[in-house]
Amino acid sequence: MINNSKGFYVYKGFDKQTNELVYIGTTIQVPSERFRWHKYHEKDLNFEVIKNCETQEEMLDLEFSLIKELKPKLNKITKRKQNFNKKLSEEELNQRIGDKSWCQKCLKRHVNKGYKFCYYCSK
Repeated sequence: MINNSKGFYVYKGFDKQTNELVYIGTTIQVPSERFRWHKYHEKDLNFEVIKNCETQEEMLDLEFSLIKELKPKLNKITKRKQNFNKKLSEEELNQRIGDKSWCQKCLKRHVNKGYKFCYYCSK
């Protein structure tokens, strides 16, 4: 599998000492660039691309199903699918107004049940 171009990648991260699976992630970057970012941010693992998906939905669905199944210890978001981080259109932002699952200030982050604003907007 050629991993030197942008795409919708799902990858695994293994502990370098024990070879234990500890992380499942996604990227739309060239995988080697994403892995370098992880290393710089103190997640120095052995990474392996699992799949280059056709769509963002397929990528996020595969990541979430693997996190639920394998329960890697370094994944923080385990109860829901990740957001696809891209610039949102005005129409997409407007659709989130009044939706209690989104922060009603920035309209970009999920909020926990019973809250109106995300952690960053409530500071």
